[in-house]
Amino acid sequence: KVVAALLLAAPMVSAFTGFAAPALRTGASVRQASGISTLSMAERRPFIAGNWKMNPETLEEAKVMAKAIADTAGSSKAQVALMVPHPFMYSVGKILEGTNVEVGAQSVYFEAKGAFTGAVSTCMIKSMGATHALSGHSERRVIFKNDDDAINKKTRKLLDEGLCPMLCIGESQDENGMGITSAVCATQLSKDLRGVTAEEMKKVTIAYEPVWAIGTGLTCAPEQAQDTCAFIRGWVAKMYDQNTADNIRILYGGSVTPDTVDELMGKPDIDGCLVGGASLDAAKFGRIINFESK
Repeated sequence: KVVAALLLAAPMVSAFTGFAAPALRTGASVRQASGISTLSMAERRPFIAGNWKMNPETLEEAKVMAKAIADTAGSSKAQVALMVPHPFMYSVGKILEGTNVEVGAQSVYFEAKGAFTGAVSTCMIKSMGATHALSGHSERRVIFKNDDDAINKKTRKLLDEGLCPMLCIGESQDENGMGITSAVCATQLSKDLRGVTAEEMKKVTIAYEPVWAIGTGLTCAPEQAQDTCAFIRGWVAKMYDQNTADNIRILYGGSVTPDTVDELMGKPDIDGCLVGGASLDAAKFGRIINFESK
């Protein structure tokens, strides 16, 4: 009952997370969000992003892979970005110049400079040509212990730098089994977007990645992915306004393959995919980039 109340009432979400929800803009729509976007995906440009993670092993491999992916993306109607390891960003960016593929970072630190050994700042990645960066990927949350406060600071810093954050949220396998996926997503959204205005949300992309489906070969059913993405859009409508919800792009990530992409992209609230392992194979990623909506 507590979880149900949390999902149905925005004030309860704020109480649960400990953070105040963003206020609706003046004149914003306050109609009850249905969770189904009033815009079709055709009106929101599809977005396919590849996350190379800690791959490949050498710069030369990265350059060859980037060139092969750029060659497959030329005819795609989607916006395409590659989130590459920091040491490869500049060289890969040069390979991608003049193509349909942008370069982004997998993570940043929220300070501009200083005694933070091993950290990479937003101004550094911007100087190397990055336009996007992931914020809150589950591997950063779980392995590197990034909490929601740090993720909020990263998201805020990316926006302040004029970059486009891709905020990653999603539930663990245990949380999925407990039936609290929406509650977990609402909590993460409320904390991670604290202080982000409706105007700034124009630069934000949200990626729903069920943790149990990342790198496991498991993909949640397209209907389940759609339901969660629709919930996220409804949350944005309640916390901001319907126009913001209609225009924000929501991606699905979690073992996306050429065999699953078409059905996923046919769902009304799934505007793209964040692709892990398959983005390391130019042929597979090329098929995903050039998806066919069902």
